[in-house]
Amino acid sequence: MVNERWKIAVLALMMSILTWYLVTGRDLVETWVEFPLEIVNPPQGMIIRSGMISKVSARVRGPKGLIRNLDTKKMAYSLDTGQLVLGANPIAIVADKLGLGSALEVIEMNPSTINLDVDMYVKKKVSVIPTWKGKLDRDYTLTEKSSDPSEVTLRGPASILKKVAQVRTQTIMLDTDSPQNWRGDIPLNLPEEVESNPGMVSVALDFKVRSAKMWVKVPLYILGPEEVEFTASQNFVRLYVQGPKPFFRKSGFRNEITASIDINGTIPNGKNIVPYDVSVPSGCIVSKKNPEEITVTISRQTPTDH
Repeated sequence: MVNERWKIAVLALMMSILTWYLVTGRDLVETWVEFPLEIVNPPQGMIIRSGMISKVSARVRGPKGLIRNLDTKKMAYSLDTGQLVLGANPIAIVADKLGLGSALEVIEMNPSTINLDVDMYVKKKVSVIPTWKGKLDRDYTLTEKSSDPSEVTLRGPASILKKVAQVRTQTIMLDTDSPQNWRGDIPLNLPEEVESNPGMVSVALDFKVRSAKMWVKVPLYILGPEEVEFTASQNFVRLYVQGPKPFFRKSGFRNEITASIDINGTIPNGKNIVPYDVSVPSGCIVSKKNPEEITVTISRQTPTDH
């Protein structure tokens, strides 16, 4: 009798445990779960330009306990890209790639398909064009611009690089009121999806002031002792002067140009055809004179005794 009661109690306990398992451990639930996407067999010599995603979502149904303990950090959706071709590649996202097993059912995948745009990954050598910005003062000009290296190797999609014949630097901003020679390292202005080796170049910009040429009429000064009397065929000369444009824009620039003859003990009495000296500011030169020489007549006076 005691044994029978004991058996009934044990059976009741087992039924309670089974009921608890069925009620709690086997309750079916449904939820969305995210899985990271990993690429397997990346295509050699090709680049995926668009359509790639970093994760997929699955609507999963199964026992609450299993879903609650699902560790997606240790799982991933494996995408085999070894068979991709150039152009558009529609690919179905299927539940089998998750490897969740038979205890969990995948009801829906999001996205269900992706479309990968694939291009050849190529390299191309192009020239570098230094680029600067600023309204250059009218009296200055850019004489030379260069980069080191003068060519770089670009890498990227073939459909983009076939349209690229040269690459510009990022814009250099200059103070153009009085531009100075400029030196510096500047990154390149690259199209999207394109890389460069190197990605930065050394740029040199050389400026100089513009020059002008002009006939200038200036007085002719004759230098000599007081006791010497002289006359000159003319008291002015014309000089063809070349110099920086800003010099000719200055008020009174002619006062900085002089012509002179020194007769101190070097010229005899009578008529003498002599050259004259000119003086111009630094950066200016005289290429022509009109006339080339001057006629100077000397009459020396002897002091009178009193």
